[in-house]
Amino acid sequence: MRIKEGKFSVYEIDPMYLEYLSKYDKNVRKKSNRKYYGILITKEKTDYCIPFTSKVKKRNPKLTINIKNKKEVIAQLTINNMIPVIDDVVHKVNIKNDKSKYYLYRELYFLRKYDVIQEILNKAEKVLNVLNDKNNIDFDFFKVVCCNFKLLEMKSNEWKNINNKNL
Repeated sequence: MRIKEGKFSVYEIDPMYLEYLSKYDKNVRKKSNRKYYGILITKEKTDYCIPFTSKVKKRNPKLTINIKNKKEVIAQLTINNMIPVIDDVVHKVNIKNDKSKYYLYRELYFLRKYDVIQEILNKAEKVLNVLNDKNNIDFDFFKVVCCNFKLLEMKSNEWKNINNKNL
């Protein structure tokens, strides 16, 4: 597990892709009036986008990264909602031109700390491992609250094949 391109940046995911994936998994967030921003990580040959949420609430710490400004939680990364992505559907956000730039800069500043990077990568790896081990104590809970990563990886590949034919 590693950071895509070696440094966290903010990415936006194509809304049509989110709409497509959400047909197959109810845990894929697809609010049409909100942008889907997240960070990218890579495991083997698959990229995943871990989404930000500004709706800060108590969530399972195994599935969430609290993003802080000093001691205040200002946003969260919801690892259980990460989705597989392909290059065609991710767009690096030009933070300087984004209306939320103040918040995004603060969030990235926090996320780029070494210990936070390790926490993100470790939690993401653990989530994927738990969902591959039916004997794990967290398996049943994770299966309900996490995206179905294997199914979404297949659908992501289908999306890629369908859209490459249309080019």
